[in-house]
Amino acid sequence: MDFQEQAHQHTQIREALAAAINERHPINLDALRSDRLCPTGCWLHGEGARRWAGHHAFLGLLETHRAFHQQAASIADLINRAKWSEAQKALRTGSPFALSLADLNAALRRMRATATTLAA
Repeated sequence: MDFQEQAHQHTQIREALAAAINERHPINLDALRSDRLCPTGCWLHGEGARRWAGHHAFLGLLETHRAFHQQAASIADLINRAKWSEAQKALRTGSPFALSLADLNAALRRMRATATTLAA
């Protein structure tokens, strides 16, 4: 798994939410809410779980990934209900969404370091 690429992919979700706000178009809430559909989620609930289940870096990544998708889905819900200013505020620095993205990126870095260390 390319953990840096997965961090980038989740940052792109933030960009997609911002674009949806600016362009006033809906978001597929169900796809965004699920933490199992993106490549990271597929890995976490598949190969990653088989290889790393019980490891604290893995468990931290699993939880932060789930929390990120919940936060992203809450913004998508605001977008889909045309609550544009609320959705815009929810994307700002320091918001629960922004903090969950930062936590996810940190968890991806920890998992990458763990995988690298244990593979050596």
